Amino acid sequence: MIKTENGTKTIKKVNNENYPASVTYLLYKWVTRFDAVLNHEDLETAPVTLETLQNIVDQQLAGNLQRLILDEMIGRNTPGDKEQFIRTVQLMLTRLLNRFGYCLDKMTNDPSSNLLKELSQTLLNTIHFLQEYYSAYFDMNEKAPTLLISIHEAKIRRLAQELTNKWSNSSLANTDLIELIKNGFIDTSTNGDDGCTYRQLFYRKELLLELLKGNNDTIETISKIFYHFNFNYSGYVRGEFKRLTSQLSSLSTKSERVNMLRTEMKMINQIPARLQYAYDENMPSLKEQLSVWIIEEISYCEAGFVAHLSNNTVSTDTECKIHTTLSVAKLAVLIRLLVVDKIIINPAVAPMIRTVAKTFTTLQREEISFGSLETKYHAPDKATINTMKEMLQKWINILGKL
Repeated sequence: MIKTENGTKTIKKVNNENYPASVTYLLYKWVTRFDAVLNHEDLETAPVTLETLQNIVDQQLAGNLQRLILDEMIGRNTPGDKEQFIRTVQLMLTRLLNRFGYCLDKMTNDPSSNLLKELSQTLLNTIHFLQEYYSAYFDMNEKAPTLLISIHEAKIRRLAQELTNKWSNSSLANTDLIELIKNGFIDTSTNGDDGCTYRQLFYRKELLLELLKGNNDTIETISKIFYHFNFNYSGYVRGEFKRLTSQLSSLSTKSERVNMLRTEMKMINQIPARLQYAYDENMPSLKEQLSVWIIEEISYCEAGFVAHLSNNTVSTDTECKIHTTLSVAKLAVLIRLLVVDKIIINPAVAPMIRTVAKTFTTLQREEISFGSLETKYHAPDKATINTMKEMLQKWINILGKL
């Protein structure tokens, strides 16, 4: 209960200990008490007892956190003060939820786990309360607690499955789009080695909910949504490169290609995009990747070169080619490394890639498709990157033996 003593608001605890009526202080106290228990107990052999848990966190106060936050926000006048308060509360809630999650993993069958689950749900509700009512102050770049991630991942997979079912049973029935959603949302975890932020977590859910709306059932509207949400998933980026390459291959003159590319650039740039939103925060935006690709193609065409050679063009003699055991994807990543490290310093990327496509062979192909090599150069998949890491490590070992 909240009362006033000597002009100072305090919260009367069950054990007669008085606390200042500060949410941040309460949460900090609960975190430090929980840490003290975790530092001295082996949860597998000595789980946290129900009595210990009740002494650490007051369940009644936990249930009143949202009201206490509202009361405290009324007394804070400046935006900076409000932001600091909300972000501190958010940080403490996240830390406490991470500790609850750790305990729940170790205490699945313990009686006190039921109370932990109830408290966890209460704190999760408070997190959602902060995000909904104080979104201007909420730190979307904070790492989300593992409990929240696991709950959202289940919702994301359910929404993705609902979307693929909707598209499969509609006139759209685009197998590439359906496969894209499966690979990007159902078969992919948002919780990487370093966890994920609130922004990443909420992004996927919001994008799927937008795609599930009734009027979003054409390729054009879906594409606009992907650009608006900056869906820079490597699978979608590769699909866009493939789409543009296919359109270019049907055009015979330089002016037609340049006009098509400029029109595409105009359409892409005119789609409004949400700020600080991305499927993959470690990759350039969808617009940026497509713009770079289109600009390279325009520069190549305007320089007077004939892009996208037809099948009857004479190719380089097999004897003059460099034969490799690499796949097209691995060769593309290798060339990308040489460019990034400024070993290859050609001013234009597209002509250089075209030369590589003419000059090299792979284990599977005598003739490398320029479009395929260029697509994999600009949007390498993670599996290929991991394979190349292993290959580079092998090179280091070989260098030691030279």
